[in-house]
Amino acid sequence: MTHLFTKTPISLVTTTALALAIAITTNNLADAAEFNFSWKGNTGYSAKGSFNYDTTTAPSVISETGLGATKNLQSLSISFFDPLSNLINSFTPVLSGVSNYSFFRFNFDSTKEQIFGPFDLGKDDELPADTWLNNNLALIDEGFSDEVLPKEFGFNNRNVAGTKQILDLSNNSVQVSKVPEGSIIIGLLAVCSLGFTLKQKKFNS
Repeated sequence: MTHLFTKTPISLVTTTALALAIAITTNNLADAAEFNFSWKGNTGYSAKGSFNYDTTTAPSVISETGLGATKNLQSLSISFFDPLSNLINSFTPVLSGVSNYSFFRFNFDSTKEQIFGPFDLGKDDELPADTWLNNNLALIDEGFSDEVLPKEFGFNNRNVAGTKQILDLSNNSVQVSKVPEGSIIIGLLAVCSLGFTLKQKKFNS
């Protein structure tokens, strides 16, 4: 009898929390767009990241440059990997609508869902372990760089002495994929379902 009366409020609380979580998430998703992106160099170095923005205020073409408050991006993160897929470093050039990367260059066409033009993501404070990926040819065309490389994209880092090294080069473009809106709700369902199952097991034991 004790178990019966204990499980009922637990079920009610869990169901209510789940409903609230889904309602809040669905409301936020209606105004947000999130994308993953990736790039791979000719010798196997790679980069992966994600970004999001508010669809109610963003134009069809998003362009961001330099430090400070962004015009549209809410967040952007990027991770770098060696040819064996070992993590080299991770950075968050944009957090809560503010860029912390001086050389930040990002352009995204939401209609075509493509990254294009001047591109420079990562971190470079001329310190050891700084890592970044840039579209060198596009940066030259826009007057942001005078460094000529044999390939369009350059994958760079700084060694223990802070000296720049070009680790990989490639003409491969940055690939973009939209994160399905339902995937976040599915994740919430899974987490809440797991929590409810664990509580049931606990009170049944």
